[in-house]
Formats: sequence, C-alpha cells, structure tokens
Amino acid sequence: MKDNKRGLFIDEDTFLRLPIIDTSVALTVYEVKETKAVADKLSRLYGDAEAVVDGKPVRISELSKIESAKAVELPTLPDFDKKRYNAADAARVINRLMQKDGGCPWDSVQTHESIRVNMIEEAYEAVDAIDTHDLAGMREEFGDVFLQSLLQSAIANRDGEFCFDDVCDELCKKLIGRHTFIFGDDSAAGAGDALVLWDKNKAKEKHYAGVKNQLERLPQEFPSLLRCQKAYKKIKKAGASVDAFELGDSMEKRDYAAAIAALTARLADEGKDAEVELNRVVRDIIKELPSDK
Repeated sequence: MKDNKRGLFIDEDTFLRLPIIDTSVALTVYEVKETKAVADKLSRLYGDAEAVVDGKPVRISELSKIESAKAVELPTLPDFDKKRYNAADAARVINRLMQKDGGCPWDSVQTHESIRVNMIEEAYEAVDAIDTHDLAGMREEFGDVFLQSLLQSAIANRDGEFCFDDVCDELCKKLIGRHTFIFGDDSAAGAGDALVLWDKNKAKEKHYAGVKNQLERLPQEFPSLLRCQKAYKKIKKAGASVDAFELGDSMEKRDYAAAIAALTARLADEGKDAEVELNRVVRDIIKELPSDK
C-alpha cells in the first residue's frame, strides 16, 4: 500500500481487510482476483458509481462479471456531496460544523456540559430501538450515539484538551490490553473464561485496590436499578457477603427500597436485567389500560 499525489494505491487483500476507506481520496485497488468481494465492498463505499477497470469505464455492479483486473480505479469524491458516507466522512462533517468561521453557529459554541444530557437521551433511544428490534431505528440511533462522541471530541479538540484520535487510541489500547487471550499469551476456552480474563485485566489497568474501591468508582449517574444490580454482581463475584441484599422482613419494616434491592439481586441471580424487566412490566400495564375515548 502506498499513498502519493494521485491517491491511495492498495492491493486487494489489504483493501478487503481495511475497515475504513476515505473516499475523499482517489483509490486504486491493484491485482484484483476476488472481483465479487471487491465489488461488494466498493458498492458499500461508492454505490453503483463508475470505476475505471484496466483503463475502461465499468459500473461497480458489473465488476463481479470480470474474472480479474490489474487495477480498479475510483476518483476523489467531494467531501460533502456523496451518495454514500462512512466514519471518515462523519468526522469530517463534524469538524466542518465546529469551525469558528463559517461553521454552525449552534454547534461551534457548545460545551461538554451544554450537550451532556444528549448523550444520555441518545443512549436510551438506541436501547429502545434494540428492545423493539427496530432496524431502521437502530441505524439512526447508533449514529446519534456516535454523533455525541464526535461532538464531545470536537469540543475537546477546540478547547485544547484532546482530539478524536486520542479517543480512538485509548479505545484500541484498552481493547487490546483486556483481550490478552486474543492479543497476548492467555487462552480462553469460552465466554466465561474470556469474561474472567477481561475483569482481571481491567482490574490491573484501573489499579483497583479491592471490590469496595471498584464499586466506589461506579458512575453516580447510573440509574438506581442498574447501579444496584452491578453492585450486587460485583460483591457476589468477589465472594463477599451479600446479606444486605436479602429480602428478610424488609416489607414488614416498610423499607421498600431495601426490598427493591433484594428483588434486583434475585433477578440478577436468574440472569435477568432489573431495568429491562421493570420496563417490561410497565409496558404491559400500559398495554392493558382501556383506550382513551
């Protein structure tokens, strides 16, 4: 693979493996043998645009009918006028919006705090799309969650704190460092072993002094049911006493909050998410209400 004034020159194998191709740069894929695989990926990037295959114009949809090609060339596309966009374009659009001169008057003046609640709202909307198996909704809401990360990173970059590359760098280092059974010398026979190693590597990375220290670092903004469930799971996993989560005579003492904690623990033992289960019950209650007249 090499990059020069005419754009990116890349072999077929590397092209198929790369997760992101910036279509704002001219592209040449050479020594193409798997024409169908190359055509499929190009169509996701460019739609059914016209490529130049060994010097002749060919629609991407027609590329798979060709046995092989020495070179498949795609031109530079304009930054903000494409039939298909990808992650590189998303970052480029946000950077354009955040420009002090000529950017969006609203976006360019936002702060971490001013759009903080948007992160929460978009996350909940994404989860709702998942729960209803709304595929169109998932596409939209996952994009909105990604948008919040891009905006917050752009704000940080504007204010000299960090940039989106720093976010990606730390994410990759975290994933590689915690998956020692993929990128290191550990081995995992199944999902259970993988989770144990993940937790072990996370504890080492975070310098946890113990389970109490780990629990003290749980985000204060977690929904109470989620916070309770996570605390119970971590305490039980550490082998510490979970007596505080026993139902006992809580209801007789009218300590309803303690009863909720106990029931949350029971749901966790059954492999159920308390937040999800409570939402399910509320949906059922609403569903059974008589129709408004």
